Amino acid sequence: MSFRNPSSCRSYRRQRRRLPLDFLRHSLKCAAPHERVGTTLSLKTIIPARIPILWVMLSVLLLISVVPMYFYSVQVEAINRDRLKTNEKLLQNTITRSLADDIAQRHDAMHLMLANLSSAIQVTSGGDITGQKVEAPELRALLETFVSSSSDVAYATVLNSEAKGISAGRIAQDAFLQKELERGFAAARDGRMYNGQALVVGSGKSSRTVTLVSTPVMYGGRFLGMIGSVTDLEPLIRRLRESSRSGLEAYVVDREGRLVAAARQDLATGQDMKAYEIVRIFADPGNKAQLAATLEFTATENNQTVKMLGTYCPVTSLDWAVVAEKPRSEAYRGIYEMQYTARLLALLAVLASVGEHC
Repeated sequence: MSFRNPSSCRSYRRQRRRLPLDFLRHSLKCAAPHERVGTTLSLKTIIPARIPILWVMLSVLLLISVVPMYFYSVQVEAINRDRLKTNEKLLQNTITRSLADDIAQRHDAMHLMLANLSSAIQVTSGGDITGQKVEAPELRALLETFVSSSSDVAYATVLNSEAKGISAGRIAQDAFLQKELERGFAAARDGRMYNGQALVVGSGKSSRTVTLVSTPVMYGGRFLGMIGSVTDLEPLIRRLRESSRSGLEAYVVDREGRLVAAARQDLATGQDMKAYEIVRIFADPGNKAQLAATLEFTATENNQTVKMLGTYCPVTSLDWAVVAEKPRSEAYRGIYEMQYTARLLALLAVLASVGEHC
């Protein structure tokens, strides 16, 4: 019987267990040089790499939480974007409609005042204003009362069939206004009312944008003469200035596309505005529609192309149109801010989710 040292037995068993691993390492070290060029062998290349289960679970959780949120946010963003666009268009439509109604009401009121003055002249003169009779004190008093009764009336005149008469007002007659009165008298002789084009009288701070409205004076089917009223457009210009805010610009054009009145001082009365597509559409002879229209178009300002959103509303009694326009960058500012905020919140939500699961 042989006796062995227990400690030596345990050492022997550990050496036997390490032998395969030592042998493998020795084999790798002794590999031929040509087999080791450009290749670094290790145990990691022999044991296949595995994706940690934590990353798989994190990817699945992100997919489940982010994808539905993304599609939901896209749908909500699209709905809100359409609503904001509709609200901006409704705002422009409301402004132009309000201004157009105000112009039409003032015009109708002026025609009613002219009709009343015509009746008063017929009664006072007995249907005879020929020669010097048109300069009667009673007629002059009627005319001065007519001018002072409304702040819109800057000048008024009564002419007989010989184009002679009286006048009253707070502006002086110039050559341009004289031409308009001649056109109005010719229309009155034909039995027609006349709505003149807008023009500027005076100079400097005393300048005024005005327009002529004339009507014939008839008695027993006979042409007696004409009443001409020069309307001051300053109240309209004030309304346009009040409406032109937050990037919105409002102005009035006639059927020829010429400027009637505007809030901007760099625009001149009578200026051709057909460079703007929205004005060109209204001034198109083939456009007989009497309804308001809103459209997107482009305009060139300071040699730069600007995308615009605009609305025009016709004033049928004068053949004018009120135009309101705004750069789309200003009109849709709320949309762009909403999109930026929504995407920022979505990104923060994703980052917070990743940080929580990590």
